[in-house]
Amino acid sequence: MSKIFEPFEVGGLRFKNRIVHAPTTLNMSDPHGYATRRLAAAYGTLARGGYAAVTVGATCVRRDGLINERMLGLYDEDYVIEFRDTVTEIKNNDALAGIQLFYGGLIPGLGTTIPLPSAKGWIPDTVAWGPSNKYVIGNPNSDVVPTEVYEQLVEDFAQAGRRAREAGFDYLSYHFCHGSLPHTNLSLLANQGRTDKYADHFLFCEEILQRTQELCGRDFPLIPRICVDENLEGGFDTEYFVQNFAPRLQALGVAALDCTFGSMLGAKSRRSDIASNEFIGPDFYTPAAVNLDNIKHLKRLLREQNIDIPIMGSANLITPDHLRTMVDEAGADFAAVCRLSLDDPDFPTKMQTGREHEIRLSTHTGASLLQGNIFGKGWAGSAQNPSFGRDDEYRIVPTNRPRKVVIVGGGSGGMEYAITAKLIGHEVVVLEKSATLGGAMDWAGNYPNIENMRMLRHQPDYHRTMMTGYEVPVRLGVEATAELIQAERPDVVVVATGAEAILPDVPGLDDARDSGFALTIDEVLARENAKDPGSSVVIWGAGEGAELALELARSGRTVRLLDPGPVFRPANYIGSRARVIVGALAREGIEVETGSALESVSAGKAVFRAADGVTQVVAADSLVICGGRRPRNALVEPLRKAGLVVQVIGDARKPRSYANAIHEAAYLARYL
Repeated sequence: MSKIFEPFEVGGLRFKNRIVHAPTTLNMSDPHGYATRRLAAAYGTLARGGYAAVTVGATCVRRDGLINERMLGLYDEDYVIEFRDTVTEIKNNDALAGIQLFYGGLIPGLGTTIPLPSAKGWIPDTVAWGPSNKYVIGNPNSDVVPTEVYEQLVEDFAQAGRRAREAGFDYLSYHFCHGSLPHTNLSLLANQGRTDKYADHFLFCEEILQRTQELCGRDFPLIPRICVDENLEGGFDTEYFVQNFAPRLQALGVAALDCTFGSMLGAKSRRSDIASNEFIGPDFYTPAAVNLDNIKHLKRLLREQNIDIPIMGSANLITPDHLRTMVDEAGADFAAVCRLSLDDPDFPTKMQTGREHEIRLSTHTGASLLQGNIFGKGWAGSAQNPSFGRDDEYRIVPTNRPRKVVIVGGGSGGMEYAITAKLIGHEVVVLEKSATLGGAMDWAGNYPNIENMRMLRHQPDYHRTMMTGYEVPVRLGVEATAELIQAERPDVVVVATGAEAILPDVPGLDDARDSGFALTIDEVLARENAKDPGSSVVIWGAGEGAELALELARSGRTVRLLDPGPVFRPANYIGSRARVIVGALAREGIEVETGSALESVSAGKAVFRAADGVTQVVAADSLVICGGRRPRNALVEPLRKAGLVVQVIGDARKPRSYANAIHEAAYLARYL
């Protein structure tokens, strides 16, 4: 039996299980940093999902330390009352309420789109400074924090902690990690050359905790989120932390440690396989449960030093098994979760009640995909879960005016629309021309030789499960026509037919398609009836085809990757994965041959013309064309001419991300 749902008592608090929502910056304050109804609803949704504790994300203790324009603040007494609604939402749902206190230090300026004055962030009146300016994060011309400012910040942290307690929070978290000012003081890299008392790497954190205890009482639980290992060359490691910082934390009587293992400082990572920042903000390809070994190592060292402080483990916990492993095998007392919380806030309850198959597992493709991101003028949301951040206005309200809805296409958008409309009480039918539901997301995850690509199928897997559970009528293998749709006598038609490959107009392509020499990416990756590209493959279109090139090369095929553009530009849905893809291509010996226009195709050969006019004939078993996608929406005009109400969503409107399809569907279905 797993310990994940066993209660745990520490610091006078009783945690009903071992699952904690990690402090997550949602960027949902008002322009002055006050808590909002949107914030309270979001955290209430998390608490309702079955967490033992919910920690409100980074809350700034002084305005000049902001790193996001909608970051929470606790600057003076006026902020206390605005948090009471959030605290009440969390506690009414039987969860403990915590809040994390923060000050930016070197981070302000990160993500700027404008030139920055020296030592300033991009948010007005913010500053970029640290214990030294030897290593920077946001502004490359950062300043050094004077002694008297450190002393004032100690008081700012403590007073913010007092206000948090008055607002009703059960415990305090502290952002002593990831590059904030307290972390950079701990750092052996950033904190160099000082001659004042803050040359003591731990003193700033220590004074913050001590002064908070003076104001709040030593029995008020403090749970620092603290860097245990910078994973940078020249930075401190876990052994150093246990020898030098952990004894002082134990002496202070902290209730627990929320442990992180990386840094945002601009230094070389100690490990070649995993970058330091991946331990705190995992990339798409970062190994799942990336900190398991780090937690095991920390627990062993703490035991050897007779230091008994409960710890939380986190980072890339993607499935319920990862949470159980973090607690049962790695030895963490708690599993702290962020991304999965946003994608499915109900997952703890689903785990406990035997409904793990209903969990909307994360695709790990961007928690803030539609609203920018917290460093880029956006609020945090979920690509997969359109309700998060809209928790009040997106509550399902049964209709008293049921409509007949025909949905053409069973991909991400079509299924999200169908499920939502069915829950509201509309009569729904889905027409899908293929033999299975899933759409592009189904084949997009079909890369068995690339790390984590299987996660892309989490979303269609979830949608299919819910379609079955809610008994949504589906007709597979149906090629929808305007006449067929009109015969259904619908009130609304939803065109969710996705996109199709763009094929160039070059001599010989039609014959090459008929012979099977020229293929498209979806034909190669299809889950059913996939077409074998052979042992030597030419891929034309690196923006869409780079990951396919990796997959085929790793399966033992010879691959060439050509692109008509002057530089490699990844497809919009690849996003931040591009940096890793470029490195992986280089390791496989694959060069992106840019400036290669496709001139003609014949049996077993393709002719390309370079920018200088030189042509080359490339022989291969197949040519895979990855030239982008265009909307597949030929039904729209005939249906509108027939007088039907037509809504177009997802790639059928404009090829983008699956998240756009889901969010458009969720919005439109609620306003039928």
